[in-house]
Amino acid sequence: MANICDADLLNKTISEGNLVIHISPDYFGEEVVDLDEALKIVEETPILNLAGNNIVSKVIEAKYASPRAVREIGCVKFLMVFKFTHTKAQVKKRRRSAKHKEH
Repeated sequence: MANICDADLLNKTISEGNLVIHISPDYFGEEVVDLDEALKIVEETPILNLAGNNIVSKVIEAKYASPRAVREIGCVKFLMVFKFTHTKAQVKKRRRSAKHKEH
């Protein structure tokens, strides 16, 4: 799992109505990386928690997630990504099941 936010959001509190989110340096600020490194982390990590208009927009542009999955809170974009992969055996089994269901 990776937590990535725009650096300018660290230690800021974002609110919308009764919803309040603090972008904690303890949670998001372990390491400062440039955008290329952040996108490499996004590519390699199966579970992502993203906060910030810049990082979320870049992840959407790179087609790692759908824009429909973005939640905006107080004009700040948030996105959670869960990547699922199947082994060849799982895909073959799913295809067999699908064929069986068609008959």
